[in-house]
Amino acid sequence: MDYLSVISFLSAAIVLTLMPGPDNLFTLAQSIAKGKNAGIFTTLGLCTGLLVHITAATVGISAVIYHSTLAFTLVKYAGAAYLLFLAYKSFKKKVQV
Repeated sequence: MDYLSVISFLSAAIVLTLMPGPDNLFTLAQSIAKGKNAGIFTTLGLCTGLLVHITAATVGISAVIYHSTLAFTLVKYAGAAYLLFLAYKSFKKKVQV
């Protein structure tokens, strides 16, 4: 790659990274509502998700899931089951006033 392409890519990447999106707004909301530690842990959780996604894409798992109906269905139902588990945990949690 030539120098101009690298500089253009890095400039675009920095601008897109700094633009507020859903992740940034969610982190900001958690920080305001629950404090600095909640914001830090939210950021760490979001970055962990990105690492899993990037690793899957790099290894080629994303392509397999994209082309296999069975694999996509399994991932979809596993995700739905996990969301139901989180909902169950949040309803079982006792609210302290």
